[in-house]
Amino acid sequence: MYDWLNEALTDDEAQVVTANRRLARTLGVAYGERQIASGILAWRSPLIFAWRDWQSALLDSVDVDDTLPARISDYQARVLWERCLKDVIDDPFLNYGNLARQCRDTWQRLHEWCVPLKHAEDAAKGPDQGLFVRAASQYEEYLNARQWVDNATLPNLLIQFAQQGLLKAPRQVTLAGFDRLSPQVEELCAALKSKGTRIVRHQAARRGVAELRRFESPDAELRAAGAWARAQLSEDSSQQIAIVVGQLEQSAERSGALLREGFSPGWQYAPPRIAAALNVSYGARLADYPAVSIALLALRWLYSDLRSADISLLLRSPYLGMTPTTGRSLLELKLRELPDQFWTPEQLVFALQRRELAAEAEDWLARFGRLRDSLSAAANRMQPSRWAELLDTVLRTLNWPGDTPLGSADFQLDNRWRDLLNEFSRLELVSPQMGGAEAVARLASMAAEALFQPESEGAAVSVLGPLEAAGLEFDKVWMTGLTAEEWPASSRPLPLLARELQVTHDMPDATPDETARFARRVFDRVRSSASQCVISYPSTIGDAEQVPSALVDDLRVSERDCTRDGDPGWHAMSLRERMSVVEASDRVPAVAPDEQLTGGAGTIQRQSSEPFSAFAFGRLGVRSIAPFTTGIAANVRGNLVHDALFHLYTGKPSQRDLLSWTEAERETRIKKALRQAFQRYERHADALLFNLLALEEARTAQLLRRVLQIDAERPPFTVASVEASTQARVGDIQLHLRCDRIDRAADGSLIILDYKTGVKKKFLTRDMPREWQLVVYATLPQEAVGALALFNVDSRETFIDGAGPALQETQDWDVRLQEWKATVLDLATQIARGDVRLNGRLSSRDAAPLALLSRIAELDRDN
Repeated sequence: MYDWLNEALTDDEAQVVTANRRLARTLGVAYGERQIASGILAWRSPLIFAWRDWQSALLDSVDVDDTLPARISDYQARVLWERCLKDVIDDPFLNYGNLARQCRDTWQRLHEWCVPLKHAEDAAKGPDQGLFVRAASQYEEYLNARQWVDNATLPNLLIQFAQQGLLKAPRQVTLAGFDRLSPQVEELCAALKSKGTRIVRHQAARRGVAELRRFESPDAELRAAGAWARAQLSEDSSQQIAIVVGQLEQSAERSGALLREGFSPGWQYAPPRIAAALNVSYGARLADYPAVSIALLALRWLYSDLRSADISLLLRSPYLGMTPTTGRSLLELKLRELPDQFWTPEQLVFALQRRELAAEAEDWLARFGRLRDSLSAAANRMQPSRWAELLDTVLRTLNWPGDTPLGSADFQLDNRWRDLLNEFSRLELVSPQMGGAEAVARLASMAAEALFQPESEGAAVSVLGPLEAAGLEFDKVWMTGLTAEEWPASSRPLPLLARELQVTHDMPDATPDETARFARRVFDRVRSSASQCVISYPSTIGDAEQVPSALVDDLRVSERDCTRDGDPGWHAMSLRERMSVVEASDRVPAVAPDEQLTGGAGTIQRQSSEPFSAFAFGRLGVRSIAPFTTGIAANVRGNLVHDALFHLYTGKPSQRDLLSWTEAERETRIKKALRQAFQRYERHADALLFNLLALEEARTAQLLRRVLQIDAERPPFTVASVEASTQARVGDIQLHLRCDRIDRAADGSLIILDYKTGVKKKFLTRDMPREWQLVVYATLPQEAVGALALFNVDSRETFIDGAGPALQETQDWDVRLQEWKATVLDLATQIARGDVRLNGRLSSRDAAPLALLSRIAELDRDN
């Protein structure tokens, strides 16, 4: 392969210019291998450049007395474009960053096709195109006034220097991998040619055997391509195999997973090198890598308060602070108990600080407690280079990227981040000073624009997009997705240039015909890149039927692959066919005499409806993780009402005491109870949460008044206990119990109350309790129980619902209560014996929280 390379590099002055850096690297490696094969042990580095790097080399060869114009990068150009846009339009709702990228691309296209800005101005239609022309005029003035050139105008400068004989013209230049040459490239080549440079354009000449295959779906197509690559390497492991995937940039991760399903079945649980054997050559945006995303989030906290969900990520991330993260995860659970709000680092540390914390949790709080200390010595506005140093120092203080030793990919990512900081520092040319918040936002936007993919060693198969494969040669190649819908794709002319102007100058995607011609060139080039080419397409995508592209009209579908013959299917399905389910004899042990169950009376309640749930929560200690919700979460609102009622009744007043309170005294007691309940949330609340808590406090005050009114209308009673905790033995299990409230009726019997602050609930359904917790509490006291009741406390309706003579006339109360107690003891016995039955009648929604442990969906399917 690359037999033309020796002829292209006949001497030390001959150069090869490629359309992209991947091809330049590949040609450099191929040249070295040829030297070694020829017995040459040392040689000059060949002059192989990617297009932009070649421009830099030409500029370095310019021999002039005057200072050369400064070259600005794409990042610097974007800053300049944003400034120009803000000069010509002031719109707080405009996304200047996205519009600046569009303007930069349009400016690039104008220069590549040698179209003066005046022509764009004359042809402009509509406000968007007019906006671009005005901003571009400003941008051009900036460049000229400061003697700057960007990547769009640099070739024009090189053309001028070449025509004047001021740059060193190479003896020969070979262009490789260019699917189309823009007029700007052709002008530069013509200027060099006029000074004696021989220009050669390399075109792939091979056109081997091609075969067309059809598959049921894109998934089947990609799995089949992976299996084909594996078969080819099994025949000859030295072959260069490639799979070219259309629209790879939109589905790189999914495409890679499907290809690996066919190439290395079971790759998910194999060593990483197995997955790396198939190299998907399309990087993700730098900001999408978890380590960089966490770094940017931590830096954002320097100037912007963060919500609880964002802080949750920082707490659980292995890229910050000490490892392990166990103690920090426990701290994160504490955070979920607090209302969601915007936090400063100082507020968060104050809210989460406890007497006994794991070392890694203490370390995390200490690091973030000092997060903003470094800003005290920093000026409000500084040079980007100073900000780069400060932000790097902050990340080091946070121990980013963590304690874990860096692997090859991690090391490359860390280096790419350092490069980005250096590129950020160079913004000083176009933005001498900026504020801290602007600096962090600018760095984040640069990371969101930069693509990065770590280089992998030992890849046996290359997976590329059609454009990235430009100029590359392989032994065998498979090209996927050749449907009429995708090849050619719909034309997408630039929105900021008049369509007529683009058509006149035959710009890319100006017309459907131009798009089709370009698709044909790309297709022919990929097809000619190997001696054997498989071309495929899916017969359906979703519910839509597909037909092959007109580009493959000269090929007939291979009949043997019109079915599933080439698709190996899912690896997991093959395991199911080969394996049998064996029932393990490892049963859940009985409850040990000293075993302490968690969940209190709620564990008995769970046993009544779903034994496995009682086992998971009561014996395994499983807990549902509360989601972060906007505003005050329902569980927090319930806790506030419970706390306020506790403080209101903590003095154990009698009904007579309640009736003796004057209105002023009642309001004073209510206000005091509310203060005691709400103050722990208010002391670290932001402004918005503080206002929400004020509204919630007013709502809770109304609820307390309603509770007092209902208690005043009941038969006489005295509060006997409020939230009394006890360790109790219920049947054969030990539980920690806490009852919301117990009243003593006039006859001395007990009234056991349980507050309900959500949807209203009834105690009995068809004469049987729905809430067995109350019956659990009734099993403990030696005294007579006169009533069991739910005290529904809600804005919609506040009322008591229960059973027992102390509340209302109830027939056969003692008999019924004894039957209920016996049921509770039976439930406790079931738990003690290790009962883990599943309730198959539960809805999928109710079963979902424990479905991963219970495997109820799999059991239902198998049965």
